[in-house]
Amino acid sequence: MHELPIIKTVFNMVMEYAEKEHAKRVTTVYLEVGVLRDFIPEYLKKYWEYISTDTIADGSKLLIREIEAKARCGKCNTEYDINMEDLYNNKCPKCGYDKGELIKGRELIIYSIEIEN
Repeated sequence: MHELPIIKTVFNMVMEYAEKEHAKRVTTVYLEVGVLRDFIPEYLKKYWEYISTDTIADGSKLLIREIEAKARCGKCNTEYDINMEDLYNNKCPKCGYDKGELIKGRELIIYSIEIEN
């Protein structure tokens, strides 16, 4: 259910852009969502459909690209994928250090909006 307030914010940003560009219709919105955001893409799409009804975005598509989680080793600076199956036991594959800095995986970015003028 935490997807609804987020999609409302995304919708408002899209509508602001569409108004600024004098759009007649919004056709597609592209999002990048980090896997650590813990959003269910189907819920985001369902709420998008609900909130965009009877607006210039009615019938538009919400396309979501998931961003995998990555960390940077605090010792040797190696970047590595975070094992989502075992979040508490992620170690640098190069040196074995167990303290990394999260560098990807929490994104929520509107990276493109398609409109018709």
